[in-house]
Amino acid sequence: MQNKTIDHVSSYYAATINEAINYPGLKEDISSEVCIVGGGFTGVNTALNLARKGYEVVLIDSARIGWGASGRNGGQLISGFTFSDKFERWGEDVAQSVWKLGADCTDLVRQTIEEFKIQCDLKEGFIEVALNNSQMDELVTRKEEWERRGYQHNLTLVDQNQIKNYIGSSNYIGGMIDSGSGHLHPLNLCLGEARAAADLGVSIYEQTKALKVNPGREVVIETAHGSIKAKNVVLAGNAYIGTLNPKLRRMIMPANSCIIATEPLGNEKAKQLISDDMAVCDLNTILDYYRLSADQRLLFGGRWNYSGNEPKNIEQNLRKRMLNVFPDLHDLRIDYAWGGNVAVTIHRIPQLGRLTENILYSQGYSGHGVAPTHMAAKIIASAISNEWDMIDTLSRVRHIQLPGGKWFSSPAMSLGMLFYKLKDFLDSKS
Repeated sequence: MQNKTIDHVSSYYAATINEAINYPGLKEDISSEVCIVGGGFTGVNTALNLARKGYEVVLIDSARIGWGASGRNGGQLISGFTFSDKFERWGEDVAQSVWKLGADCTDLVRQTIEEFKIQCDLKEGFIEVALNNSQMDELVTRKEEWERRGYQHNLTLVDQNQIKNYIGSSNYIGGMIDSGSGHLHPLNLCLGEARAAADLGVSIYEQTKALKVNPGREVVIETAHGSIKAKNVVLAGNAYIGTLNPKLRRMIMPANSCIIATEPLGNEKAKQLISDDMAVCDLNTILDYYRLSADQRLLFGGRWNYSGNEPKNIEQNLRKRMLNVFPDLHDLRIDYAWGGNVAVTIHRIPQLGRLTENILYSQGYSGHGVAPTHMAAKIIASAISNEWDMIDTLSRVRHIQLPGGKWFSSPAMSLGMLFYKLKDFLDSKS
């Protein structure tokens, strides 16, 4: 039975929340047209989309709105949904429609921010940086493909000399600037979207863990102190789905990603590091990502482990990685250090589908979920309202269930991490 209150993890984001809103816990048996389990970007935006359509919606979360990856991530708003080439077997029209999901998803977030006047420190611009020739070739190929398919934003390649004008590091041989991507305060975005959903009539319950899902013509969600009977249910627990649905848990591998936030740098030092205030991410599988906050701190993050275990010594590990990129920052104080799990899939394709006709799910954004979750929410809501069948297109991909659940996926992911570390190292020698 859940009695202990679970709050947001200690982080820069939690310390800079615009408005702290506590939603009540569920204490009775209720009914609704739709019940959504999970108060991250996927769940909140599915609720928001359905409320716009006039649906009666209940949203529950075992902790707080934005408690999981949605409120802990790097805040990088990056275009892209999945690999469209995985869908080419069903024809070019299908591949193009899937690609367009990624091309449009950042604009979808901007529209939501604008519509509901959400203050979340949105900044435009993202540069993906290459550490070796093979990664630079990847960027060249992607630019050609995205422009051929009709990307509406500017993609600009920069070489080894030019990149020094954008990033104060000698590590990179080039990169690609995407004017359609950017960065923001993810927890304030998620909380702002939840507030918008509540204003449209969505009933939100925090500290309300779903204990059991009973399928049927009307699905019953059991919690510790009440239940929800609903015509449709959306499972949006992602990396934190736990034991609620063993099948969904076997389809993902929780991977830990961590971030440190430095003391404020001041305007001059901030511009020396990232002159145009863009989000930055490298192309390694075990990647580094970083950006400046609104108060000019360096937020530096990286993939930590693929065991799903809570990491230790976050500050020590990420400081070392930060100094590898910016050696002159050795005297900087680290004010915050935190981590959390993201759900990685074997194919690196988000998983959207139906467990039954009226139980839908979305998960597995593989660490790049800020923008794709918003598109996934639109797809899920439109599937419930029978306005768009994109969920059927995406569910054509067969997703592998790992045998043994977490007991197999954790060591499998650890072995995979070793493989990709070796691959990153070999690529660096190219």
